[in-house]
Amino acid sequence: MPAVTMLPRAPRARPERSAASPVLAPAGPAVALSPARERARRRLVWTVLAIYLLAIFEGAIRKYIAPQFGQYIFFIRDPFLLYAYVLATRFALWPGNRGFFALSVWMCVAGVLVFFMQAGVFGVDNIRLLLGVYGWRSYFFYVPLAFLMGAQFRRADLLLFARVTLLLAIPIGLLVLAQFASPPDAPINVGVAEETALQFKSVGITIDRIRTTGTFTAPAGQQQFIASAFALLLALLLLPRKQSGLIFFAVTACGVLTCLALSGSRGAMLHCAIVGLAAVSVALVSKNAALKAKAVFLPAALVVAAVILYPIVFPDGFATFMSRWNAAAGSEGGDSGILVRAVLGMVDFVRFIGEVPVLGYGIGYGGNASIILNAEVDGIKPGWLVEADLSRQMVDLGPIFGLAYIAFRMALVVWLGITALKATRRSADPLPVMLYAYAGVTLFAGQITGNGSINAYAWLFTGLCLAAARGASAPSGQRIVRTPAPVGMSPLRRPPPRAARALRRPPSRFATPAR
Repeated sequence: MPAVTMLPRAPRARPERSAASPVLAPAGPAVALSPARERARRRLVWTVLAIYLLAIFEGAIRKYIAPQFGQYIFFIRDPFLLYAYVLATRFALWPGNRGFFALSVWMCVAGVLVFFMQAGVFGVDNIRLLLGVYGWRSYFFYVPLAFLMGAQFRRADLLLFARVTLLLAIPIGLLVLAQFASPPDAPINVGVAEETALQFKSVGITIDRIRTTGTFTAPAGQQQFIASAFALLLALLLLPRKQSGLIFFAVTACGVLTCLALSGSRGAMLHCAIVGLAAVSVALVSKNAALKAKAVFLPAALVVAAVILYPIVFPDGFATFMSRWNAAAGSEGGDSGILVRAVLGMVDFVRFIGEVPVLGYGIGYGGNASIILNAEVDGIKPGWLVEADLSRQMVDLGPIFGLAYIAFRMALVVWLGITALKATRRSADPLPVMLYAYAGVTLFAGQITGNGSINAYAWLFTGLCLAAARGASAPSGQRIVRTPAPVGMSPLRRPPPRAARALRRPPSRFATPAR
């Protein structure tokens, strides 16, 4: 049979690519995410970013723009949070119904039942209803958001939050400079309201100086901004890849350190010291040699430079802070007074086990709103009974439900810390540990049920920490990557299998026989 010369085979046609869409790239076959769910996830990220920005600027709106509507502006974040929960429910973005997330959802339901039980015992009036809504919001409303963020936020979203925070440190640092240089009763410090009742007066340090509040209405909120921004600054400095230019780090670091230097807050200084120690501890946790070196050198260099420059660049701020420190140390029995006070605040709740009613005095009755409304229960003003947050849980919820909430809170702190440490150890990513250095301290000892700003910061940064730990712990083949999807093909479907090799064409009369 004569041999036949084969015609050249046409090249395989490759499908055209469209705009990039997020695809989960596991070790095996690629599995695409639904475009609708990805769009919803992105809307979720921007909604949470709006909540975060409102948490920062809500106080400025109340102080400088619309002080007469301050009590309504306090709830300005809540519609955005509801929208985030609707998105998560409609597009199935919630994490699996297990563990701490499932417990947080059941706690939301249990909080409503506790309120009705308290109303049945003490009766219902306008104050109890108002404080009940406010208290339920402080205790339960924001908790599921942390686990939603942990499940849906990607590394790019974390870096977005970090950069936005550090960029905001620049104008807030300038605002703090103006507040520190102004008299305590200047509009920049108390707000533009003419009525004294609508003005916001900070805590005085000396006759001429107060604790600066930045964009918040109280120093406690500004303390959260400083400590969280400092944690993000160190985290970006320690990342293995260069995230931004030297000018960005230099300018934003000046903004963060300016806020810290002129805060007059011992709590802010202590929290930033813990964050700095956490940065150094990355050298012990991580297995990456380059990260170990950076973790030892960069935080130490930054702290030494800040300590040396503090009395030189801000001599009045340094003198004011030392005056505050010495005065507080004298009243608390020495320089260790702040630590003793913190420890006592963590165990003081025990004394309320036999002193408060079984169901407590009512959700929200141990907070600042209770003091403002002059709320009473059987002739007792519960708002004046407590200062530490754990004691507030006992006053609000009683010994049974109060201890349960405290147990949930402490267990979450331990679990989150273990998760962050494991994630950083398995990878060269310092983000989980650095975010935990802020969020863990706030969850452990912060006024998360007594102050609206601290409440928002605690659960938002818990979510960021969970997302960072999840991203760092995932094997490289399981991380979310961005790859283009074929045109006209549903992202839920796998790409069509490659065409089988074409069989050799049969001889035809046009083939040239070999000689």
